[in-house]
Amino acid sequence: MMSHRKVLAAAVAIVLGGAAVNGWAGTGTTSFNVTATVLNDCIIGSTNIAFGNYDPTNATAVTAQGAVTAKCTKGDAVSVALNQGANPAGASTAAVPARQMANGTNLLPYHIYIAAAPSATEWGAGTVGTNEPAAQTSTTVNTALTFTTYGSLPAGADVPAGSYSDTVIATVTF
Repeated sequence: MMSHRKVLAAAVAIVLGGAAVNGWAGTGTTSFNVTATVLNDCIIGSTNIAFGNYDPTNATAVTAQGAVTAKCTKGDAVSVALNQGANPAGASTAAVPARQMANGTNLLPYHIYIAAAPSATEWGAGTVGTNEPAAQTSTTVNTALTFTTYGSLPAGADVPAGSYSDTVIATVTF
């Protein structure tokens, strides 16, 4: 047997053209926050300076380029310092390094400049824009900043034949 409420609800629905009626419906609202913290970070890399063959009897310096790259958070001011290498000469300083490649106890002097020689400043670790290239600002995280390293081997180095190498550490500040 059908209850009186069900019969009454069915009758009201018929009178209203079949629309269902729910006298207990209502609405309410709430709000919530959406948050994120953007990290300040850089992905850094480098390419070697490879001078290739060097003839000390040739009166011409040998040059080569490499690079330090930094793909950083948008808006970061990025600078790059280079250390003195693993075999600095006695008068070498962080600001004005006197770098040398080694082959055992034999040392071959070389330079890394901020810009192409001859009017270039030795790239060291010191004042940005003086001993280091000017800082660059990351305008997008999608494009890496490139700091070109300009290497030079002076002509006429008095060294024996052999393979020479050095390791330079780049410190990227952002």
